[in-house]
Amino acid sequence: MTTVSQPHVNVIHREVLPTGSSIALSARLRVTIDEAESVADLTGHLHDLVAESGVREGTLQVYCAHTTCGLVINENDAALHQDVQALLERLAPHSSTHHYAHDKHRTPAERRIHGERDNGHSHARARLATHPELNVPITAGALYLGRWQAVMLAEFDGPRTRELLVRAHDAAPRPPAV
Repeated sequence: MTTVSQPHVNVIHREVLPTGSSIALSARLRVTIDEAESVADLTGHLHDLVAESGVREGTLQVYCAHTTCGLVINENDAALHQDVQALLERLAPHSSTHHYAHDKHRTPAERRIHGERDNGHSHARARLATHPELNVPITAGALYLGRWQAVMLAEFDGPRTRELLVRAHDAAPRPPAV
């Protein structure tokens, strides 16, 4: 069952770029999720990075370079997460109950690399329900999200530690100091 997780989030790299660049801030977040399937709310951490960036008008880009988890913007509600989990179980049943060529046709060397873990369902669920990249508008120095919207990482193959690239793009970069 998908849970709403309090992720362990660490900023492992942060760089505020000089004026004149369209990228005002670049950061890497390390997100550790302790459950097999969970949704981690990143919204507060992203708000903090936008504030640090100093961008008044622009875009926050969040990129997830993984294939068995992904990003989503939606309401962060435990009952909604259960509903989505039930839907995904119908559309992409767990590897223990369904044949996925991804799992069954691996060579012995590939199985060693993946630790013998069957995760075809995780890949299918990530493709169906998430995005590898999100762009959220920044306006008046804050993320422009609807009242119930949250930016979340949906994990389908945990427990795992994931890395996300976050960049605040300034729509009107200031000219470099002379």
